[in-house]
Amino acid sequence: MTQKMTMAEISKQLGISKMTVSRYFNGGYVSEENRIKIDAIVKENHYIPNKFARSIRSQSNIIGFIAPRIESYTTSLVIKGALAAANESNVRMLFHATGFCHESERQAVSEFNGLNALGTIIIASKHTVIEPFYKDIKNLVFIGKNVSERCCLFYPEQTAITELVSKTMVTLDAQKAAVLGVQYIYDERMLSSRTSVVKEALDQYATELPREFHSLQDSEQAESYQNIILKPQYIYFCATDNIAIRLYRRAKELKLQIGKDIWVVGIGDYEFSDLLVPSLTSVSFNYYEMGYQAVKKLIRRDFSSIEGEFELKIRESSQFI
Repeated sequence: MTQKMTMAEISKQLGISKMTVSRYFNGGYVSEENRIKIDAIVKENHYIPNKFARSIRSQSNIIGFIAPRIESYTTSLVIKGALAAANESNVRMLFHATGFCHESERQAVSEFNGLNALGTIIIASKHTVIEPFYKDIKNLVFIGKNVSERCCLFYPEQTAITELVSKTMVTLDAQKAAVLGVQYIYDERMLSSRTSVVKEALDQYATELPREFHSLQDSEQAESYQNIILKPQYIYFCATDNIAIRLYRRAKELKLQIGKDIWVVGIGDYEFSDLLVPSLTSVSFNYYEMGYQAVKKLIRRDFSSIEGEFELKIRESSQFI
């Protein structure tokens, strides 16, 4: 019996999470109540942790990677860059997707710390970085948000979005498009800073137009878009290309032609954004390079911050066709 017991069975018997059991064996934080319960079942069953799981703690060539969701297009590019740097340096990477759960993020950081990792890369979510939990934790690199006194690899969103909004408004004005208003559509789970940047840009370059903001509970779910009523002669700025692409489908359902009846602008410049009809206006950031540099920084023990680069992609969707 002692050889067959696993951490999963301990978790099931005690009614606690597998992550909590893992932190117990890896030296991470566990409440006193749970520690006592795990102590008891371990002693009762003479449980011995898997040798591989124990040996991995002593390795110093591990880097943890935490993201709200690993399957997103931009995150996948960051991961590709990180893996390229890790392979060059003979470093192993362990991944964890939080599903936008901040408690899951904190638990993963604790677990990676318990593994004696070189450090942890975190793609910043809405609450990341300012969270007091991270104050005394070292060897962390945050991607996507700029906060003082932390190592952050951030994108120049203020400049990029301001230029994107400015260029769109100037182009349509020069083409004498009859724009009646603008709307910004975003996922409420994602970084709030991008929303404030867009608002500032619209306040500056669309002062004479009605400005609306629409939040989606989950931009990955098709039903989230059914409540969006696209208004003719409106410009739709979207927090991601994914949201913008979904609006193409919504426009078709409402029999609105992009480039004539409405205009759509994304952020991120996804792989196929230029192949849409009409092609999608967006702005690209150097996601791959950020992932690559994040790993190299941890290996060099360099915790200075880096600002990334961007490139405007002005295409047909923001022009009066």
